[in-house]
Amino acid sequence: LYDHHQKQYPGFTVVRHPVSRFISALKHLANVNSECTEDSCINHPGNIPWNDINVMVEFFYENFERNCIPKNNKTNKEIFGVDATNYYDAFFKTQFHWAYHPKMKWFYYENLNVYNDWIHENFGIDTQKLERIGEIKQNHLEHLDFTNPKFIQVVEHLFYDDYHVFNYPFQYLT
Repeated sequence: LYDHHQKQYPGFTVVRHPVSRFISALKHLANVNSECTEDSCINHPGNIPWNDINVMVEFFYENFERNCIPKNNKTNKEIFGVDATNYYDAFFKTQFHWAYHPKMKWFYYENLNVYNDWIHENFGIDTQKLERIGEIKQNHLEHLDFTNPKFIQVVEHLFYDDYHVFNYPFQYLT
C-alpha cells in the first residue's frame, strides 16, 4: 500500500489558511521565553513589536518582500534582533516553500475530516482516536486585533504564493 501511494504522491501534508497559520505562529513566538501581560511582552526575544497591531504590520512591511523574502539582504539577526533561524524557517517561510510539489497531496486544516477519512481509508489509522500531546499555551496577544484589514493585507503580502497555490481567497490583495 505504501509503495502504491509513494508512486502516486511523493507525500501528503496539511496546509492551513495563511492568516490563521500566521496568528498561531505569532502566538507561539509570544509564548517562547516571554513574560507577557495583557499590555506588553517583557523580555521577549527579538524585535517584533508586540504591543500594537499597526506597528507590527509596519515591521513586516519594512523587513520582508512578498513571500517572506527578507528585504535588502537582511539577515535573520538583523530583522529579529536574535539569532532567529528557527523564527524564519518555522514561521516565515511560505507553505509553498515546503509543501509544493506537482504530485503532492494536500489537505486543508479547515477541513480535517477529509484528511482523517483519507488516512483511515488508505492506512487503516483512526486519527479521531489520536491523543493530543502537550498543553495549550497561554495567549499573550489578546490585545491585538488580528481582524484588522492592515494585518490581513500584510499576511496576504507575506504569504502571497500560499494563497495562489492552495486556492485561498484574498480579501484585500488582487
